Amino acid sequence: MRRNAVKSGMAEPTLRARAFRSLAYRGPVRTWRVGAALTRYRLRRGMSAPRPHAFDLEFGTDTVSLTRGETVAGATAGNGHEPIDPVDFAQLMAGLDIDPAQFGRYDFIDFGSGQGRALMLAAAYPFARVIGLEYARELHESAERNLAIWHARRGQQRAGEVTSLWADAAQWELPARPAVYYFCEPFQEVMMRRMAARVRAALEAGPRPAYVLYVGDWFREVWEAPGDFETLAAHYCDRVYHWNGAR
Repeated sequence: MRRNAVKSGMAEPTLRARAFRSLAYRGPVRTWRVGAALTRYRLRRGMSAPRPHAFDLEFGTDTVSLTRGETVAGATAGNGHEPIDPVDFAQLMAGLDIDPAQFGRYDFIDFGSGQGRALMLAAAYPFARVIGLEYARELHESAERNLAIWHARRGQQRAGEVTSLWADAAQWELPARPAVYYFCEPFQEVMMRRMAARVRAALEAGPRPAYVLYVGDWFREVWEAPGDFETLAAHYCDRVYHWNGAR
């Protein structure tokens, strides 16, 4: 995806840099567990094996193996699946201006939720519901397996409900309640514009608080150009938008 293309010009972080990043995000105990899991993995697979993501090492999940676009058979409107890094997700969430006491009013809805990493990350926040919509059955089934493993490993869940749905986002009815809509560059331009129009129509028909977390730099203008979404925060090429209503 374009988001990683932007970051690809940066040098690969050293082991020391990754360790400090993990310590800042996970703390010493969880970072030690990730390091121990990586050591076991290297002993089994050898030093030449691809290094798993720290999230998958910590929880025993697999959120990256199906990142090829061809896993979405016939879905020409979609992009290949690529999960967000947990630190980047936390920084995006920090850009929301929701009163912590009000999180329980909101749904978190991930359009194109892939293998479910963002669902598990969002579940650490006290949303009423965390809902993933995935068109590709293979990805959806992987997300369901990952959620089961994550729960068994006692992943931190503060959300009331966490669900992956095998669904077409273009047809799925948006719940009439406050929401944080999450898009990790899941669609090509035509579909992205269609989804932005659907979100706007729903918010205009039933006014309520709403935010968009948009990961990537493709097609950001669909949220910014009309002026009804205010940019609250930016991180790399990612944005946090707040619905201000039709103007």
